[in-house]
Amino acid sequence: MKSIALLILLVFTGGAQAQNLAVASDAAIDARAARIELKQQNIIALTDSLLAPYTTDREKARAIYAWLGTHIAYDCGGENRLADEPETAVHPIYYTQQQIENILKTRRTRCDGYALMFKVMCNLAGIYCSRLEGYARFNAEKVDPKTVRPNHAWNAALLDGTWCEIDITAGSGQCAGSRFHRQLDDAHFCMSAKLLEQKYILIEDERQSQYQGRVILKF
Repeated sequence: MKSIALLILLVFTGGAQAQNLAVASDAAIDARAARIELKQQNIIALTDSLLAPYTTDREKARAIYAWLGTHIAYDCGGENRLADEPETAVHPIYYTQQQIENILKTRRTRCDGYALMFKVMCNLAGIYCSRLEGYARFNAEKVDPKTVRPNHAWNAALLDGTWCEIDITAGSGQCAGSRFHRQLDDAHFCMSAKLLEQKYILIEDERQSQYQGRVILKF
């Protein structure tokens, strides 16, 4: 009887410990990401160093989310934006490289830059990731999807076989005037269906056609 009781105790306490480890996992990933320094503006070396200990897509995506949210501030004053992509013939990779270099140099960006960086780093890690565009109701305003215009960019990533929508912009902190206050949160990493319904409206776009995580509303 004692051996059976001990076995039951080990099963339950082991499960509780595993659960605690799972809860602490994001905190550990976040803490490590905060310590990883960028060297020579090299996004490939950064991604390799950042993700070296991790094996699952979710761990890698969380590390990228945490690094960007910790090391890159939102450009509240709009001071570090590049000019819009030129309409004349410029290789798209060249413009993307300019954007990445500008973000890593200034350590500031806006929603489009966060979404770009997350996508590029996920792709470097072998994670399928899309950049999504749509309307975000940050002030909980009531809107008609037929009349609103895109005002935000975020990501959808396929993590270990499950689609997950991620918004580093909203999850990294908030502006107070022209100053940015960092505060990484969990709610905007793998956002819940309730949060998506409350805040986010996707547009129908060919670039988003491969994302099957939820219905894309027509404008």
